[in-house]
Amino acid sequence: MKVIVPLAGFGKRMRPQTWSRPKPLLNVAGKPLLGHILDKFEPLNVDDAVFIVGWLGDQIQDYVASHYHFKAHYVVQSVLKGQAHAL
Repeated sequence: MKVIVPLAGFGKRMRPQTWSRPKPLLNVAGKPLLGHILDKFEPLNVDDAVFIVGWLGDQIQDYVASHYHFKAHYVVQSVLKGQAHAL
């Protein structure tokens, strides 16, 4: 199974927390929001995950690489025109 996860927004409504950390990596209930999402995919035997990143996307890449063991690809959405445009 292939999963596409759009994560490219700036997280402007979560400032000042998102000046140094992307919104998907903000902690909710003891772990990053992205961790909660990816944990739901683990029982589905994900073969490949595509992360659409933008603001501070390197931190997302580091987090996924250190906590999950599926093949991951990263696409940078440099022009933020919404999720449909990203796909």
